[in-house]
Amino acid sequence: MPLIYGYRPTTTPSAARVRSARWGVLGLFALMGAMLSTFLSRMPSVRDLLDVSVSGLANLIVFGSVGALAGLMVTGWAAARFGTRSLLLWSTLGHFAAFTVVALSTVLESRPLFAAGHFFVSFSFAFTNVAMNAEAANVERRMGRAIMPQFHAAFSVGMAGALGLGALLSHAGVPPVTHFIAAAAVATAARLAIIPVAAMDGMPDPDSAGASLGGPFATARAEYTERRVVLIGLIVFAASMTEMTAAQWMSIAVVDEFGRTESVGDLIYWVFVVSMVTVRWFGAPIIGRLGRVVSLRASAVSVVTGLLLFAFAPAFWVVPLAAMLWGVGAALGVPISFSAAADEPKRAAARVAAVASFSTVAGLMVPPLIGNLGELVPMNVALLVVCLASITSFALARAVRTDGRLRGSRRAAERQVGSARLALADKDEPVVALGADAASGAPDVPVRGE
Repeated sequence: MPLIYGYRPTTTPSAARVRSARWGVLGLFALMGAMLSTFLSRMPSVRDLLDVSVSGLANLIVFGSVGALAGLMVTGWAAARFGTRSLLLWSTLGHFAAFTVVALSTVLESRPLFAAGHFFVSFSFAFTNVAMNAEAANVERRMGRAIMPQFHAAFSVGMAGALGLGALLSHAGVPPVTHFIAAAAVATAARLAIIPVAAMDGMPDPDSAGASLGGPFATARAEYTERRVVLIGLIVFAASMTEMTAAQWMSIAVVDEFGRTESVGDLIYWVFVVSMVTVRWFGAPIIGRLGRVVSLRASAVSVVTGLLLFAFAPAFWVVPLAAMLWGVGAALGVPISFSAAADEPKRAAARVAAVASFSTVAGLMVPPLIGNLGELVPMNVALLVVCLASITSFALARAVRTDGRLRGSRRAAERQVGSARLALADKDEPVVALGADAASGAPDVPVRGE
């Protein structure tokens, strides 16, 4: 195996190597968040340069979702065949080339060029997204605690920083083409340096790489037969809809419905992102305290509250409060879902790819839906559609339990195990036969992280 920047791929990493990989993966998430926010921070300007309406911009954004779906359908196979390290490398170069095309489309005022560039930006992003989430899940397993929300917090930190920079450059009158190309060049150089650190192993699985997978779509397709994977995918759909509508339309809603400038719209969205950062960074103790299910349901309530305030704000000072509540609620849905999808280590990459494809389907459906609604009603009212996503997440929350149970409460399961333990104790039979932990004698029922 090659030695790259002093970090040799290994399947038996030391504690120090796990720590360095953690920081490397955090860096990848932050850089990807920054690149996404670089584009989102200039959405009103891009709309004006391309001379399209809200619905027209929504139709162009759909090309990006198609690209992401095309990428996600083959990432599970590609990860098994080539390894996550190669996926991260080639998707970095592809992302830079495609983002440059998007930048040039704003100068040439070419909608077809924008659509093509956005397709390949999202296609490349899909490979990076699956690979870095698989590496994050690997780090989480090695560390033995729920730290996935911290990686998604890093993504949000990158978004927040890029939003702040975007607001400043917009206020200064810097054209999007200059902004986009400069940001892409810096992010690409940084990603190339971080990849060897982030991927502890990242090499193809010898068994999977040498086997016939029945074509590139077979890996993802096989995961859709698992009921739990599909239900987690629907939660990802809802969580992604909640997050992407804010990313795509919040700034435009502030500009069009509240009469503010692009830089003010960026700052309102910045409040949303910072709220996500805060909750995601402290997500591990939150999930540890409440469990996955309760955390998802509390998030859904926060999202609905924020959306209602944003839609019916009596004064502009309410809008930042609405953005904060919306951001708090949007924070944990995706990281909890990806952690749940990666519960089985050997199928982590394929299952992350499978559930991530639901996010891409949301990307196909949501932009035209919101964009066309925005032609009929005020944009801030059109965003109330997201409430349906939050209700879905609330209803399906049990699918993310670590034990895979879809019915019954955790407390009922604990009572059942406790009763059985007492019955066995009365018979002087060993309690461990019920599935207790061999080392501690604790019952095999998750009290935290459910």
